[in-house]
Amino acid sequence: MFFVGIDLAWSTKNGTGVAVLEGNKRTARFVSAGIFYSDAEIFEQVERRIGGEECFVAVDAPLIVPNEKGRRVAEKLVGELFRKYNAGAYPANRQRLAQWTGTIRGEEFSKGLEGIGFEHSPYVERFEKSRKFFEVYPHPSMVVLFGLDRILRYKAKPNHSYKLRWAEFDKYAKLLKRLRVEFPKDFFVHTEGLKGRALKEYEDKLDAIFCAYIAYHCWHNPEKCAVLGDMKEGYIMTPILESMRKQLASRQKELHEF
Repeated sequence: MFFVGIDLAWSTKNGTGVAVLEGNKRTARFVSAGIFYSDAEIFEQVERRIGGEECFVAVDAPLIVPNEKGRRVAEKLVGELFRKYNAGAYPANRQRLAQWTGTIRGEEFSKGLEGIGFEHSPYVERFEKSRKFFEVYPHPSMVVLFGLDRILRYKAKPNHSYKLRWAEFDKYAKLLKRLRVEFPKDFFVHTEGLKGRALKEYEDKLDAIFCAYIAYHCWHNPEKCAVLGDMKEGYIMTPILESMRKQLASRQKELHEF
């Protein structure tokens, strides 16, 4: 069974991280990670690495965006469950996402994945053999899978110095090494001194690897995950803490009734 993680850039002008893991019921192993630009390049990479094999694809990008403005239910739920960890999500809406390409890249990307034989569905059964893809969001997943009190601060932001980001990247790498994944010994690098495009590409590869692991975790432990939202209004598939489940069930019902 293969697991692909895609850190999809909002525009083809920027690089997209694509990572592949191969896994079984016990563990997973690293297959590849790279940076690609066009959707065609990404699909070619997936087909070359996966072929016609069973595979889950986890995409970090809004894939269903019916709302012109505001936030989807998915972002509302992420905020309510994970705000105290600083793991809220930016609002996804058509007006905001279309400003880069005139289209919603995630929706177009979904059509492409369907065209190479994948089903769009975040509803999975343990160890099922299928070809599915779904939307994920790394920050809340990191909180759960890494046991964090707050998100890692490796992203480029005005108040994030390179010194802070390098330290957070090294922490990120150490946490990835603790997962049930076999990595090549020389894959992770010491980031101090890396800047610009080199650091961004390393970031995109790590995020893609983590997305692939989310797919593996969802396949291995679907009962420990939840679909925040739905296929009509948009959703995010994510691991959640057991303490969140009752609150989530109540809010999902309220928002659906509304």
